[in-house]
Amino acid sequence: MRLLITGAANGIGACIAQQAVTMGHSVIAADLDGAALEAQWADSPEVHCERLDVRSEQQWHALFDRLDSTQQVVDVLVNVAGVLRSGQTGELNGDNVRLMLEVNVQGVIFGANAAAAHMIRHGRKGHIINIGSVASLFATPGNTIYAASKFAVRGFSIAAAGDLRPHGIAVTLVGPGPVKTGMLEQQRGDDDAALTFAGGRALTPDEVARCVLGPVLKQRPLEIYLPRMDGIIGKIANAAPGLFLRVTRYAAARGRKHFQSDNFR
Repeated sequence: MRLLITGAANGIGACIAQQAVTMGHSVIAADLDGAALEAQWADSPEVHCERLDVRSEQQWHALFDRLDSTQQVVDVLVNVAGVLRSGQTGELNGDNVRLMLEVNVQGVIFGANAAAAHMIRHGRKGHIINIGSVASLFATPGNTIYAASKFAVRGFSIAAAGDLRPHGIAVTLVGPGPVKTGMLEQQRGDDDAALTFAGGRALTPDEVARCVLGPVLKQRPLEIYLPRMDGIIGKIANAAPGLFLRVTRYAAARGRKHFQSDNFR
């Protein structure tokens, strides 16, 4: 099976790529940071590296044109690339807003669109896996635009699954809680991001990778959340948003106490 993985220079993307190689899959690793990508995979000649700005529709189509020209057919696209900038409404920075919407939403849409056309063209019953977040369910104050972007990824993923089902192409939204990556570190000590630390612990990239390459690839579900209970609570929060907002103050206070917790390191 050939997997194209974005955000593969580090974090969750790199971990998924490494586990996929270990399992015997063919991997195309893509990232905007070409130098970091090459450094990450310098000792892995079996990994094909592609510099890619996921915000660019033209770059996505050019990538699939190159793959077509070398007869490399992608079976699975894993859209991992994402960014986070915290901020309260009334204090939002326009550049940060545009960055999150362009990378987190536009990047996923352009990638899925180009991959779907490629899979249909080659008659593949492929699979598009979009990495969302538990923030796809929890509209978290303080991480306002990040939550909005991940809500959009969830909405797009469900709608795209309906579009592509007649072609035999599955779309899955994977929504992990906080993960021990650079993105989590940038939020440590940030009062606006306190809700990120409100749970019991952070996941490891390895846990997310095992989920993606295990039950997600095998069962092709519409959506899956890690931990599972976060998905259940998140859907309740969606059904009762007023109640959710009433408890966020207490959850944020708990999160501030967890900033230095070993469970989030």
